[in-house]
Amino acid sequence: EGVVCLEEVFRVCVGNKMAVQVVARVGKEDVKSSTSKTKSGSVNSSLRFHEKMLAGAGARGVAQTILHPVDVMRTRIQAKGVTSKLQLKTFLKGVIPQITLAVPAGAIQFVAFEFVKESLAKMDPEDKFGTARQLIAGALGATAAAVVRVPQEVVKQRIQADIYPNVSVAVKEIMLTSGPAGFYKGALATISRDVPWNALSFVFHGELKKTFSAINSRAPTDQENLVLASVSGMIAAVIMTPIDVVKTRIMTQRVGEVAKYSGIIGTISGIAKDEGFKALFKGVLPRVMYLAPLAGITLSIYEAIAASILKSRSIQKSSKLVLNPLSRKKAAVCKYLTA
Repeated sequence: EGVVCLEEVFRVCVGNKMAVQVVARVGKEDVKSSTSKTKSGSVNSSLRFHEKMLAGAGARGVAQTILHPVDVMRTRIQAKGVTSKLQLKTFLKGVIPQITLAVPAGAIQFVAFEFVKESLAKMDPEDKFGTARQLIAGALGATAAAVVRVPQEVVKQRIQADIYPNVSVAVKEIMLTSGPAGFYKGALATISRDVPWNALSFVFHGELKKTFSAINSRAPTDQENLVLASVSGMIAAVIMTPIDVVKTRIMTQRVGEVAKYSGIIGTISGIAKDEGFKALFKGVLPRVMYLAPLAGITLSIYEAIAASILKSRSIQKSSKLVLNPLSRKKAAVCKYLTA
């Protein structure tokens, strides 16, 4: 959850201006061609597919890891039976599965998103259903990423909720008690949270931009647009918090206990009956605190990675320009000496 696809968020939230600035930072002479390309799109137009995938997935993973302590608090508030006191090391619980699986999950989501988006674009060459295409691509991208994201969440949240002390114990116990299927507990709840969150964020962002333009008689700047995107994500996060609580409860059921939570509707009604309706909004504050800065942090990291990639490519091109004349001279000397 958090960023549907880095390329799409970069395009929607930041726009062309920052993209040109990213390339401009690399250098003036070496990247003129790259800068000219970004004027008609984003910085992504200067990156190859695999570079965009790695930059997007890496930026997302780093941003989520930076905000991991907030995620720990959310899980511990939502889960049932967490009694241990908070210590400094508590905020690092579950960070290993977060670090190791965030990038693969992001990469899968990126590839699926791009594949679906391009496939649908061929079916709609006049772009009459552009918004629908983005929503469908985002939904299927999030669903594809669940192959990695759900096991990541199961292991991570059980460690965060003090069910297991570390990754090795978690993986071993899950395999012994539930087999591979145990890693996919709460899969439906995860997808049912992420897909609507993505769609709601997209729709709210569009409406907020329209409202902003109507009030101010101008389009929002890059920075204002990013704020609007963050607000959109926060609103969507509040709405989807009950499903997030359901997901956490299903994933953090302790092995050996009677399965109290099963299915989204059953879990919602069970929580509401036993703990009251407000319990469905447990952890809403850390959830909002997590999602509000996520887009900004991710985009900043993406910008840095993109600039680094373009700079590296620029240096390689410069090296070739220097080496080629030297190689020709060397060849000429060798030919003269052997003549």
